[in-house]
Amino acid sequence: MNAWKRITLTGLSLLVMGLVPIGATFAQVRVTAATPSSAYQGTISLDVVVSGSGFDNSAKVQYFVSGTTDAGGITVRKVVFHSTKELVTTIDVASTAVLASFDIQVTSESGRKGIGTTLFAVKVKPTDVLTYPPGRNRHAFTSNGGTTAETSRLYMFGGTSVGGASDLDDLWSYANAGSTGATWTMMPRGTSAPSQRDLMGWSCGGGQCVMANGMRYTSWVKETWVFNESTQAWSQVGCNIRRVLCPSERRGPAMAYDPMHGVHVLFGGEYLTLLADTFVFNGSTKSWKQVSGGAVPPARLGAAAVFVPGVGVVLFGGAGEPCCVTVLNDMHVWDGAAWRPIASTVITDPPRASVPSLWSHSMAWDASRGVMIVTGGYTTTSQSPNDETWYVTFSNSTGAWRATWTLASGIGCQSVAGSPPDPVVHRGARMAYDPAARVQVFFGGEDADGTAAYGNTVECR
Repeated sequence: MNAWKRITLTGLSLLVMGLVPIGATFAQVRVTAATPSSAYQGTISLDVVVSGSGFDNSAKVQYFVSGTTDAGGITVRKVVFHSTKELVTTIDVASTAVLASFDIQVTSESGRKGIGTTLFAVKVKPTDVLTYPPGRNRHAFTSNGGTTAETSRLYMFGGTSVGGASDLDDLWSYANAGSTGATWTMMPRGTSAPSQRDLMGWSCGGGQCVMANGMRYTSWVKETWVFNESTQAWSQVGCNIRRVLCPSERRGPAMAYDPMHGVHVLFGGEYLTLLADTFVFNGSTKSWKQVSGGAVPPARLGAAAVFVPGVGVVLFGGAGEPCCVTVLNDMHVWDGAAWRPIASTVITDPPRASVPSLWSHSMAWDASRGVMIVTGGYTTTSQSPNDETWYVTFSNSTGAWRATWTLASGIGCQSVAGSPPDPVVHRGARMAYDPAARVQVFFGGEDADGTAAYGNTVECR
């Protein structure tokens, strides 16, 4: 009888185990991200956080040149299990490592494995410092807010090179605008720096430049990087590490520095769908906080934002729903606590019914004129270029802000020394305003076919 009971209980146990979903016992291994996502040839003892799911403490990690089983010069020295979603690998990158994208494979003792494709890249260690930026489009470009010739700098990062063949990962500083001594300087990358990307969020102020997300070729990026002006060094916020809040993957968010509250404000962008969320980044604590309040603007990408003294962070335009067919011309302000709509009036001769609809444009605050500059970008989603510059002033006599738009005239533009002798502001060029020199500086752009990227610097005033 006892033997019969043991047999019965064993059978029941096997039956119960058979009814348990396989996934509950053997979770699928997924590999989704690596932080940092690149390294130079000759990098030794680099810790790379591998993110995903289904990891266990028996996990082994291998790096392969994408699409192969070739280690390509990367040696995994150590793997530390942090959680089912996070491993830390310590790697050596040989000085002769293959310059390519790498897949990352995680395998457990049970035989379960997962592979993430093109999550890591090996780049050539820079030996020569360029003296002038290569041509580009879809780059980031803005002022650090300095008001004197000694402190004013315009910072430009990344973008897409000729014909969109490759993304760029270089940071440049432009100084002494409006003078014969105007120069570009390539900033050092140090031992850790962001990888190639375009359509990222970008804002500078308070001694820092903050970059959020963007696109790396066809991959969405969820990363936050901070460039410190005084040390000229990059640092990364651990956005792919658990318990750290960061904006989700996205391209084309609007960003601006708010000196009144000491934060960088981010709005919207696109990740599979258009977004309408608001985040603020504290440069001192290097942390994001999602905020809400007021009449939240509709979702969009490719909008522009800038801080207007006495008003707040002003958001204008972008491509809206249905994505991305509609081009917007609405204006809103974040006052540190809530979003408020801003009504607009146009002053033109002959009169116009409404302000322009723009996306992928540039905006800046001109304190000397007391106006917000709106220029560049596109008037349609088929990328018809905008060739107008507008000056916008603000008033508030009834408790609600109103913007008055005036079409600028009499602006003269010229190419600068060291630039290709091309005084044309090409479609897609980005503008940053130097408040010390009172000069609009444009760089880059693309031709009508999108097969060429320009590299000319144009100053307008």
